[in-house]
Parts: sequence; C-alpha cells; structure tokens
Amino acid sequence: MARVSVIVPVFKVEQYLRNCVDHLCDQTLQDIEIILVDDGSPDTCPQICDYYADKDNRVRVIHKKNGGVSAARNDGLKIATGDYIIFCDSDDWMEETGLENLYNAAVESDADMTIGDVYLAYNDRTKYVKFYRDEFITSDHSYIVELIKADIYRTYCPNPPDEGCAFGYGGPWNKLIRRRFLIENEINFDLRLKGIFDDILYTAHVLAKVKCVRYIQKPVYFYRQVEGSITHTYKPNVIEINEAIFTAWEELFSTLDNPEQYREAYYACVLRRTEEAIKLYFNNPKNTKVKKESETEFEKIMRKEPYSTAIGSVKMRKLSKKQMTIALLLRAKAYSLAMRIM
Repeated sequence: MARVSVIVPVFKVEQYLRNCVDHLCDQTLQDIEIILVDDGSPDTCPQICDYYADKDNRVRVIHKKNGGVSAARNDGLKIATGDYIIFCDSDDWMEETGLENLYNAAVESDADMTIGDVYLAYNDRTKYVKFYRDEFITSDHSYIVELIKADIYRTYCPNPPDEGCAFGYGGPWNKLIRRRFLIENEINFDLRLKGIFDDILYTAHVLAKVKCVRYIQKPVYFYRQVEGSITHTYKPNVIEINEAIFTAWEELFSTLDNPEQYREAYYACVLRRTEEAIKLYFNNPKNTKVKKESETEFEKIMRKEPYSTAIGSVKMRKLSKKQMTIALLLRAKAYSLAMRIM
C-alpha cells in the first residue's frame, strides 16, 4: 500500500502529459502510486500512459471509453490503494516537494483534509497564490462551515490573504484527503455535473464530514492557464448544467445543520453561474440563435428559481464587478443589457 495515490484523468493532452507524469515520478515522496485514467483519449495519450507504466512500476493505467472527467476520477478512486488521495489534472503538474509536504502535515496533525497553495502557470511566468492569510489546523465546526461557504463562493473566505481571495477553494488538486474517510462517507464525484463544479461539490461534501482540516502555506501544485479548456468553451447545454449544479447544492444543504446559513454564499454562486451562462451560451459568438430569440429565452430563465431569488437577495459587495453589474441590470429587469454585458 502506497502512502499517497495520485489520480490523473487523461484526455487530449498529449502536449502536456509527459510533463505532468515526469513531475509525479520525480516527487521527493517516492512511496506513491500514480493512476493514469485514459478517458478514451483519441490522440497519443494512451500510448504515453502505457510508456510510463512500463517504465515505472508505481504507475497504473486504466483505459476506458470516454465518460468525462468526473467518471474518470471515480474510476481512479475505485482502484486506489494509498493511505491518502489527491487529484492532478493532466495539463498541470505537482511541485516537486508537494506530496511530501502535504503528507507530512496530514500525518503530523491527523487531518482528514490537508490543503496547500498553488502557482498559476502562464506561458512565460508563474504567480504564487496563497489560499488563506495564516496556516491553520482546525476541528472547529463553525470555522469549517466558513470554509464551506468559501468553497461555494470564494469571497466568503474567512481568512483571506492580503492579495485577495484565491481562485479555486474547491479544486481537488491541492487537497490531500484520507482515503478511508472518502470510503466511509461514500464521497465521489457527481456524474450529473458533466465536469463543471463537480470538484467544488466534492470538496463541499468532504468539508461537511471532516473532523480535522489543515492548511500549510507552501506551494504544492502548478495550475496551468489553458484557453479552450472545458470551463471556457461554448456550451449550449449550460442551463441544464446549472440546473444540475443547483440541484446538487440543494441536496447537500438538506443534509446539513442550519442549511440557511449557506444561502448568502449560494446566491452569489448563482450569479456566478449566470455570468457563465451569458458567456458560454447566450452571448457566445457560436450561438446561432437570433438576438430576439436569445433575449426571450434569457428573460424567461432569469424569472425562474433560483435565479429570481438570487438576483433579489445576493449581497452585491461579495460579487465580482462584472457579476455586480449583471445583478443590478437584472434587478432593473434590463435583461437584454445584462445579457450583452460580456
């Protein structure tokens, strides 16, 4: 049994995959298993995966029919044997000491979840991103509630760094989780979400059950900024995806004590998803619908729940400037202007 299982979903990333796996193989923590889940990739990724499995006996490969990133992560979880689990996107890579720092901190504090910082990686530079102002170890339920709120919408972070709230409180790639904990609580990725917000809901379910969370102020991961990724492409089904996300949140809230304490952050999340719907569908250049048809559809949806209540109840000061502008226009029922704000 390895100390850490690293699960890597793989799909159409042949230009990045070697860099990702090389950095995993070169980790200072050597007692690990690397699970590459080839999600039916149509390029040379399957061959690259097999090459590393032949080269390093710590590498295990799953070849499967394409089912999306959530299913790939779940398939990796099913065969993982490590004491702890972490996920690595195949176009990103781990800091050389990342796994060792997370593992040592987790064992030292007996934490169910251990969080580290990340680097944002651009073409020619990197930017260090702190997630919280101060390191912490906590079993305080009230503080963990605040961490869940930050996962729902980042400006609700209870301990933001001086540089401002981080970009991915729900990301699974900087969080080491005890595998036994995931099994006992039956936590995995929600296939209904089509790879959108599945990681955020996963993290929320973990936080809802943890007994101890630790944060170390050390960089553990390089998050590559890639245009054309799943979170940036045209999505004519974005409204259906949003409905699945909202349903998943409501299902989680129904299992928690005092679910109303999460509503304020949830309404901000709804405005975030409204912005995404405008960007990825309603005002997207690839949308072939005529202007009037799109405007009618947009107005009809914005009058439905949870959009309607979120528009009227969201705390403006918590939103990004663009989301605030959208919310103000929607409150004024200026639907066509809101739809074209992007």
